[in-house]
Amino acid sequence: MTAGSSWFVALLLLATPLAVQMVKREEFKTCEQSAFCKQHRAISEPTGYELLANTISHQGAVWTATLQNSQNSLKLNIIGLTDSTVRVQIDEPETAIRKRYIPNPSLVAVPEELTFDSVDNGAQEAKIVGGGNKVKVVVTYKPFLVSIFNGLDELVAQVNRDGKLKVEEFRTKEEGKEYPEGFWEERFKSFTDHKQHGSSSVGVDISFVNFKTAYGLPEHADAFALRNTVGNTDPYRLYNLDVFEYELNNPMALYVSIPYILAHRANRSVGALWFNAAETWVDTQSSVTSKGLFGKMLDKVTGASDNVPHFDAHFMSESGLVDIFFFVGPTVKDVQRQNAKLTGTTPLPPLFSIGYHQCRWNYNDEQDVAAVNKGFDDHDMPMDVIWLDIEHTDGKKYFTWDKHKFPTPNDMVDKVAAKGRKMVTIVDPHIKKDDGYYVYKDAKDKGLFVKRTDGSDFEGHCWPGASEYLDFWHPDTRSYWKDQFSFERYTGSSSNLHIWNDMNEPSVFSGPEITMDKESIHYGGIEHREVHNMYGMMYTSATFDGLMARTGGKERPFILSRAGFIGTQRTAAIWTGDNTADWGHLEIAAPMTLSLSIAGVPFVGADVGGFFGNPDEQLLSRWYQTGAFQPFFRAHAHIDTRRREPWLFSEQTQNIIRDALRTRYALLPYWYTLFQQHTETGVPPMRPLFYEFENDDTLLEEQKQWMVGNGILVRSVVEKDTFNVQVKLPRGDHRTERWYEWVSGAEVKGESIYVDAPITFTPVYQRGGTIIPTWQRIRRSASLMRDDPLTLFVALNSDGSSKGEVYLDDGQTHDYQNGQFVKASFNYKTESKSAAVLEGEHIDGKYDCKNWIERVVVRGVESSPKKVEITRLSDPVQPLEFSYDRDSKVLVIRKPEALLNSSFKIHIGF
Repeated sequence: MTAGSSWFVALLLLATPLAVQMVKREEFKTCEQSAFCKQHRAISEPTGYELLANTISHQGAVWTATLQNSQNSLKLNIIGLTDSTVRVQIDEPETAIRKRYIPNPSLVAVPEELTFDSVDNGAQEAKIVGGGNKVKVVVTYKPFLVSIFNGLDELVAQVNRDGKLKVEEFRTKEEGKEYPEGFWEERFKSFTDHKQHGSSSVGVDISFVNFKTAYGLPEHADAFALRNTVGNTDPYRLYNLDVFEYELNNPMALYVSIPYILAHRANRSVGALWFNAAETWVDTQSSVTSKGLFGKMLDKVTGASDNVPHFDAHFMSESGLVDIFFFVGPTVKDVQRQNAKLTGTTPLPPLFSIGYHQCRWNYNDEQDVAAVNKGFDDHDMPMDVIWLDIEHTDGKKYFTWDKHKFPTPNDMVDKVAAKGRKMVTIVDPHIKKDDGYYVYKDAKDKGLFVKRTDGSDFEGHCWPGASEYLDFWHPDTRSYWKDQFSFERYTGSSSNLHIWNDMNEPSVFSGPEITMDKESIHYGGIEHREVHNMYGMMYTSATFDGLMARTGGKERPFILSRAGFIGTQRTAAIWTGDNTADWGHLEIAAPMTLSLSIAGVPFVGADVGGFFGNPDEQLLSRWYQTGAFQPFFRAHAHIDTRRREPWLFSEQTQNIIRDALRTRYALLPYWYTLFQQHTETGVPPMRPLFYEFENDDTLLEEQKQWMVGNGILVRSVVEKDTFNVQVKLPRGDHRTERWYEWVSGAEVKGESIYVDAPITFTPVYQRGGTIIPTWQRIRRSASLMRDDPLTLFVALNSDGSSKGEVYLDDGQTHDYQNGQFVKASFNYKTESKSAAVLEGEHIDGKYDCKNWIERVVVRGVESSPKKVEITRLSDPVQPLEFSYDRDSKVLVIRKPEALLNSSFKIHIGF
């Protein structure tokens, strides 16, 4: 690569005042400026691949054949996996001059193969059945087509339906031969990218048959439902980049790349994971079939009709191979589980991490940290974590402290921890080029940095100035990095200090598109272009190993990452990057976090208040009200913004923020239970409405409302000067769903209603049939509430029943993996007109918890009881105090005093 003016631009970036720091669109490529994207997008006729029937072979779970067109031959693998999952691979043959990279480190384990039930290789097509007849694959030979069926008859997806399969083979340059533009060298602005093996791009079209709507492909600041890009905009771009103050409603690349699509319609879902870590563009289009000659030929072998809707995605990657995992469902939660089985789930986070986080670039010194810590107590606002950005270091050298501003870091962290709180420091992957900096000296001596093609260390510029970048594909790098987090090595750290991995796209101010040169070399001869999108994931996984090792695996780590890829969820939470204090960025936070959630990354959030700019009090209030109901809840701000601690605003705004924080902390047992359930099912805590109401097609494009678990519906106010909003309350398949306003407990009638939403109010509703566990004794931090008693909110369904559960443990260690937890279920039943019972049962775990049921609030009770009594194991029947509100129809039962690790029954007589 060569660089000219970009280094000057980087210097300006470091010094530019906030007012002019807006995204420079011209710094980032369009599809027209990307040689491989331009070529693949220009495909207008089928590329002519057919399958050679005489090359078919089959053994166990693997079916193999050769594909051929007029230009080259390819190897096709159809692989059967457990849990209704199928893998389709198209690669160069074994004779290729170089193996293509497969991003296996992003998977949780080697995919578990499952021998096919039957294989029928016919004259024109092969029929492959697997998964106990739950999945069928039909491979059509000429023209080549792969059709995926749910069960034996329902066509749900196709590969190469439009004949766009294209694989550019690795080449050795031949002098005098003409090659397409950009094949060996590609220029963008002042940079030249030299391709050692020529253009090696791959692409193919995937059609989701009988689906109009699809989701995923995070991360983009765009609508939740994927748009039609064909003929309208650039394709969605997946290429991790440092884009500050990003544009809205734009498919341009951001910080995270997860090439996953979920297609959904009433009563059916299917997912597809494009397993490729290179730069990727995806054209998407929803349409009714208009096939032309090629499509009509397909009808003869698929039985499709001209009126079948389909959602089409044309994947185009700069390198790697065509490698697609299909999750056949059939339900949306089945698809989520199937994806999680392959890519992993987020481990149960420490309790503090789902509380509230206070951050800015930067808290100035130890006295500033102490004042912020004290300020939350003085103003009766709960908070769990104080963050330190890059200015806490000695000259942007990570694992160090500014000795003047932070002379006694251990003491500072201990004082914060004395209030039950934690701290987080930032550790970025760029290492300051300074022979006096031990991390740089060690890494240079050990050869741990990413290399240039000539074998020298890759050098770029970031916050410290001249920097080098660690190569996390090198096993010695991962081992070294892990050791840096030991308490002995990281002076000032303790188990109360956790880590923020930022700038890990990686961000290179002096590089093309503000990132690393694609021709840079990783361990094993891997080109950076092949693995770019997984650099951040490899970085956070190494950090995770370090935080695990520092306590011998005893305590749970917390890491926040800006960049992400498939598998990032196993080691880090994600936030949506450098947003802005305006209403559009508040509104886009929900679709962005929903997209990440359905793609397998559940621990997500957006900077409350916006990173850039200064929010007015209305915007800030609405943002806190919104953030309280999203998984990761952190306020953050740029160094040039005004201070935003909650007590710096008017009394009304302070009260609004306090109420939002207290609402979040009251619901911590529910959030914690949802994260534990995620570890078992893969289902995210924050989920779109159609996850709970799968048959309701009217909800498919809803993005201003979401569910927290199965029990809470949120419609936050994200529009300026808006104090009345429309709320959709799904009534279910049988029109029997009931909903209750969260604060008052009163039942709400109607399916599409208009709700008054003054600045002090957020429309939140509890779903009938659910029981929500809460803590009502709000303390200064989550850890101080861990042993507190619970209040159960019981919302009756149309049949007078409700159920729920709660999961608790010590909130910080891995002892739960050895049974040190408690899981209890609750079941409310109306047995007759004169009797109802609430049963609590300890269903699992041996944790000696101190939590007991302090209060039960039952919503939707039609009349006042005559008596309420409790039985606990063999204890005699005891009467309980209760009250009943006739207007709201809410029954409050006081002091049942039943422990979670025991069983009880509350009898209600009418």
